[in-house]
Amino acid sequence: MLYDEDLYYLLMAAARKASKTAENKASDRRRRRGSGSLVDVADEVWKVDIELPRDAVTGRRRRVSRTIRRSRRRPSSPWPGCESPATRSDSLRVGPALARSGAAMDLYQQAAESGSLDLTPKTITTTRSAIRVMKDTELSDGRRFGAIRLSRLTWQDIEELYAAMRRASRGPDWIRRCGTVLTRALELARKRGLIDSNPSKDAVRPKSTRKKPFAPVGEDVQSLLEAVGERAPEMADLAIVLASTGMRTGEVLGLRWAEVDLAAGEVHVCAAITDGGPGVDGVRRSTKRSDWRDVPLTTAAVSALERQLERSEILFRRTPPRTAFVFGALDPTTPMRPDALSRRWAAARGTSPLTLLDLRRYVATAILDAGESYRTVADIVGNSETTLRLHYDGRTGIEKRKAITALEL
Repeated sequence: MLYDEDLYYLLMAAARKASKTAENKASDRRRRRGSGSLVDVADEVWKVDIELPRDAVTGRRRRVSRTIRRSRRRPSSPWPGCESPATRSDSLRVGPALARSGAAMDLYQQAAESGSLDLTPKTITTTRSAIRVMKDTELSDGRRFGAIRLSRLTWQDIEELYAAMRRASRGPDWIRRCGTVLTRALELARKRGLIDSNPSKDAVRPKSTRKKPFAPVGEDVQSLLEAVGERAPEMADLAIVLASTGMRTGEVLGLRWAEVDLAAGEVHVCAAITDGGPGVDGVRRSTKRSDWRDVPLTTAAVSALERQLERSEILFRRTPPRTAFVFGALDPTTPMRPDALSRRWAAARGTSPLTLLDLRRYVATAILDAGESYRTVADIVGNSETTLRLHYDGRTGIEKRKAITALEL
């Protein structure tokens, strides 16, 4: 019986000897034991044919043919997958029959890091961490999840992965995030022809813990802004813009003067600054939903932006260029990193527990309490209605208050 590990080495032996087959093209020449050939079948598809030792019982000759996908061009090896026994279990290049689940996740990580997938640097970092945890997780039967063959991976194995992560005290939100990465990785493997179907779609993920979102009231926000204005006027003006528009922190950092119309009292939100990683400046990219929106400004927000414009004029000694960031770093042509903003806000707010995200929630709940529809609020803050209901609506809506009056006795 030919085991897969034996097949692996035999296929690799055939690949290494493929370059010598040109000297042995005579069809009548008897093949030597262990010899083989490598034939182009299609783009990145190769057929490996190998002569095996005779059967010990019957004495008959044995031959094996396998089709291998992916390219054989690799600078460090005559054939991809021939590196070492330590890495061969995670190799995708020996074909679907021997591919491991860890290799599918590595393929997804490579696609993310190469830019083939539209992910933020922070999401790529989270993806890398999730893949490392899943590959090294040991299931209850002693198997390492990353070593399971893709052809044998089932939804039961994936649910056992989630259970093993729970036993390791991983939170449900983190497990759900890992499940998202695994689903996308297996879907990419399916598109590459490594598996016929995606088993993770049938696996049940743990439910996330949902809490009632906190939204501050107007009096608390006003008191906070007055206190911050005494300590850090620029941070106070930034907070006023956030509390008047509902923008995300990354969006207000990505705002340029070309997107601010003080005369019309409006800002054009189309980009955001994301964390580029340690030692890297912020990266400006499209908004979270890859959509733009125009947001009207309150009188207080217009005044805050006018004060910030005066600061930029003093720094530039002239009107700042339209490409300069409204709330940039020391140099307005360089965006401020989100983590730097968080540190500056923590220092400016003092003992107040309110975060910049709380200001965004304040905008959503205040407009809803004013009687506006979820659709209108979603258009202003740039969220879907579902997300708005789940994560931002922290107080009882005015519609509920009106409806409950019908129950008055």
